[in-house]
Amino acid sequence: MEAVARRKAHWLLRSGSENTFIGKRRPQEDMVTSAVFGSILLLCPEERRGALAILLGKNCWDTVKGEFGADIDIDLWPHDYRDGTTGPEPDVILGKGSAKVIVEVKWHAPLSDRQLELQIEAVGIQNVTAIFMLGEAGVGEEILGRPCFRRTWRDVSEDLQNWLRCRREGARTPMVRWVTTMQAFLQETDMGRIFNGLPLQEPVGAVCFDFSKPDHAP
Repeated sequence: MEAVARRKAHWLLRSGSENTFIGKRRPQEDMVTSAVFGSILLLCPEERRGALAILLGKNCWDTVKGEFGADIDIDLWPHDYRDGTTGPEPDVILGKGSAKVIVEVKWHAPLSDRQLELQIEAVGIQNVTAIFMLGEAGVGEEILGRPCFRRTWRDVSEDLQNWLRCRREGARTPMVRWVTTMQAFLQETDMGRIFNGLPLQEPVGAVCFDFSKPDHAP
């Protein structure tokens, strides 16, 4: 609904839109951004930090968590950093006070020319703590002197699964519901089969082969 409210996916309200996005059709990046970060906005501050830690990954989280207070502001498609109507628009700005983390969300599309550099300059290099690339697009370890981190959606899916495996049985906290919902959401996208991974093989016990005779069966 965040994407709809920001007119990023208002076509969903049109007649016949149910035929445009159904089942495992490819989702739009703005809808993915809305589903993931918009849902984090509904969590309490402590659980919001936990959700972002899963999403950003250990390396990025260890780098930026000290910049935030008890809560973290999440601003989707902020207009404050746009130059007129054609300037760069970060997908997400995470921050508290002057510390800002730019998040660029990609699904299948590549980065455009100097896309992240322009976003950093628009926000202000002095304000940017780190840049976070969520998707398959390649990035360097630094952009304009600021640390840059990348996480693929498969990385996120694996960490969601690992978090659920380690949770206390029977607990139905908002955090558990968020992780469960995000995992189900990713599995229902066009990349769901990759996120699910290969099934573990059931053990079949010891098997011995004797190759001393060509026709000998195991």
